[in-house]
Amino acid sequence: MQIKNLFLDTNIIADCIVPSRRVKYACSYELVENVKKGNFKAWSVDYTLSETLGILKEEKEEKIGVKNVLRETLSAYDVTQMTNIIEQFRKTDNFEVFVPAPFPQTEIFDKVKNICVQATDALVLLSVLHLKRKLPNIILVTRDDKLLVRGKKAVTTAHPIDFLQSCPINCISKSTCKHRK
Repeated sequence: MQIKNLFLDTNIIADCIVPSRRVKYACSYELVENVKKGNFKAWSVDYTLSETLGILKEEKEEKIGVKNVLRETLSAYDVTQMTNIIEQFRKTDNFEVFVPAPFPQTEIFDKVKNICVQATDALVLLSVLHLKRKLPNIILVTRDDKLLVRGKKAVTTAHPIDFLQSCPINCISKSTCKHRK
């Protein structure tokens, strides 16, 4: 049996790393656990890991009650801890960070114009398209409903639950999730 190659969007990675999201989006967490077991091969790019670091920083600032402050509020120690979390995730079994060839900003504009996604989504789509040259059967895995639908114009997309037998028992989003099994 051929192992599926999955490109993990930022929301999937953040769901695994940010403790408050592990239970809310348990399907993402369980999918990454299946990657670690060798059931899938996962890929991403530095851009998505950078976005995840930003989410970690935002969560920490919310936790300490910082809102709308225009100066750095986290200590170097805090940032180093969060960076270490990202670096540990990089070392996940069966996970690789793909380095795409640079692409012109006009390609980003064209993806936004033609597929109606945000620039951040366009960067992810372009990265997947570059990886697709190496791995033709790569699947973009995301929970972003717009990217799931609109991204299909360029690549194969899927929700994490598509790779699981059923929703995780501890998922607290079951009642509101459109993708529940």
